[in-house]
Amino acid sequence: MSVDFVILAAGNSSRMHSTTPKFFHTIAGKPVIRYIIDAVHECNPKNVIVVTREEIRNSEHFKDVTVAIQRTPLGTADAVRCALDELSSEYTIILCGDMPLISAEHLMNLANTSSDNALIAMTLPPEFQHMPYGRIVLSNGKFEKIVEYKNASNAERSISLANTGVYKIKTDLLKKYIPKIEKNAVSGEFYLTDIFKFIKDVEVIQSPEYEAFHGINTMQDLAKAEAFVQNKLRRKFMASGVKLIAPKTVYFSHDTLIENEVVIEPNVIIGNNVKIGSGSRIYAFSHIQDCAIDRNVEIGPFARIRGNSSFAEGSAIGNFVEVKGSKFGAKTKAKHLAYIGDATIGEHTNIGAGTITCNYDGVAKHKTTIGNNVFVGSNSTLIAPITIEDNSIIGAGSTLNENVPAQALAIARQRQINFPQKAINIWAKKRKTR
Repeated sequence: MSVDFVILAAGNSSRMHSTTPKFFHTIAGKPVIRYIIDAVHECNPKNVIVVTREEIRNSEHFKDVTVAIQRTPLGTADAVRCALDELSSEYTIILCGDMPLISAEHLMNLANTSSDNALIAMTLPPEFQHMPYGRIVLSNGKFEKIVEYKNASNAERSISLANTGVYKIKTDLLKKYIPKIEKNAVSGEFYLTDIFKFIKDVEVIQSPEYEAFHGINTMQDLAKAEAFVQNKLRRKFMASGVKLIAPKTVYFSHDTLIENEVVIEPNVIIGNNVKIGSGSRIYAFSHIQDCAIDRNVEIGPFARIRGNSSFAEGSAIGNFVEVKGSKFGAKTKAKHLAYIGDATIGEHTNIGAGTITCNYDGVAKHKTTIGNNVFVGSNSTLIAPITIEDNSIIGAGSTLNENVPAQALAIARQRQINFPQKAINIWAKKRKTR
C-alpha cells in the first residue's frame, strides 16, 4: 500500500513556558519529535512530511523528512493544507508530533486496514474521563461524528471513546475536502476533525492503550511520558538479567545497552551513548554518559563519567572520581578523589587518590599518556601534554610538567624541612604578640 505520513509539529508550545519547542524536549535523552519520526520510518512510508514553523525548519531533527511550513498557526486543518502539495501516495496518515509513546505497530495497524478512511480511538479509563479529548460518537456501532470536548454535552463527555488525532484518509479526499473546511467561529482556526462532516464512511480502530496516545503540552505531560519510558526501560533490562537494586531510582537513556549480570545500585543516572558489559557494577549515586564499559568493571560510588571515555575489562573507578574523554586499560584503577581528563592509560596502572590531569591551559585541551604498570602516587598533578612511560613510579605529591621515561622514579616536590622545637616556640611567641 502506498502511504504518506504527515506529522503536525507547528504548535507554539505556549503551555510549556519554555523557549525550547515542546517537540525538542527530551524523554530518556531523545527528542519528542524523534520518537514519532522513528516510529513512522519503521512503517516504510513513501514520504514523511513534517509540518512545522519557519524558525525551526532547519533543525537536525528533521534531517530525514520533508518539511512543510505553516507560517501562521491557524489550526490542524490549515497545517495539513500546508502539506497537500507534497502528498503523492494513495493514502495519507496524519498524526501529531507531540505523541512520543505511539508505536510503529499502532501505525501499521492503521495503515493496513482495508478501509479507505479510518481513525484510532482510545478508551479512556474512568480516572481520565475528565480529560478534554474529543469524543467519538458511534451510531449502531459505526462512526457518526467527532465532538470536540468544549462543544460536547454532558452525555457526550461521558463517552469513554476518545479521539487520538491519528487518521488514515484517502489522499484524493483529503485534497478535495481540506479547502472546504470553514473557520471555527469561536477560535478562528480550521479543525481537521471537521473533515469528517464530509467523510462519513470511517472505520474506528479502538485501542485500550491510553498511554500510547499521551500528548505533550505541559511540563507535567513531559514528566508523565518520562516516567512511562523509564519504567519500560527498567522492565526491559531486568527481564534481560540486569539487577536493579532500587529500580525506581535508576534512570536510563533511550540508547543504553547493558549486558546480563550487571548490577546497578540506587540513584544512578545513565545518559546517552552508554554500553555496559557483563559482570560490571555501577555503585550508588554515579552519573555516567557517553562511555563504553567493558566486562567486570566497577564504577563509583559517586563517580562522574563523560566525554567519550572507555574502560577495559577489570578496570575500576572509585568514589568521587571524575573521568572525561579518557581510556582506561585492563585492570587499571583510580579508586579515590581524582580527575582524569583527556588521558590514555595502559594496563595494570594505579592512579593514586587526589591525582589530577591538568588538561586545559586556558586556551586548548592537551593529552596525558600513561603507560602500563605505572604507579601514580597520591596527590599528583600531571600537567599535559605529558607522557609517563611503562613501569614508572610517580612520588606522592609531585607536580610534573616533563615526560617520565620507562622504569623511572619521578619526584617533583619541595624537600621536607623539619624545624626544631626552639624554632617552633619562637614562631608561636611572635604569633601571640601580633
